Amino acid sequence: MPALPWTTRQPIEPGRRYLAMASRLPLQRHRSVPGFLRDAMAIRRQLAAADGLAGYALDAEVGRKTFWTFSVWADQASLDAFARSDPHLAITRRLQPLMGPTRFEFFPVDGADLPMTWDQMKAPVTGGPRR
Repeated sequence: MPALPWTTRQPIEPGRRYLAMASRLPLQRHRSVPGFLRDAMAIRRQLAAADGLAGYALDAEVGRKTFWTFSVWADQASLDAFARSDPHLAITRRLQPLMGPTRFEFFPVDGADLPMTWDQMKAPVTGGPRR
């Protein structure tokens, strides 16, 4: 599956600081991949209407059962409201037992630095250098 490229949900203000969230989501088994992809599309539809979302991207290494997400939010409250609402909340609870060790990183990002490359988006959860 090709990466879903950066999708801007609202104009990015170059002089503004945003909250970025990067995640690495490994599945334990290949048979979980089709359901995970369906769930990812449901969450993507939810993102399309999420308040406070500046933009997002998703990459899938299907052969490795590993998925990467990157999203940028106006603030922590916007991200928390999204995470606590369905379908995201129900999907994450259902997927938890199917996942390997996940990794989430939250950090500030300047609007002038957006969008980022996939190497830059993945760096916080792989230990690589940030931009």
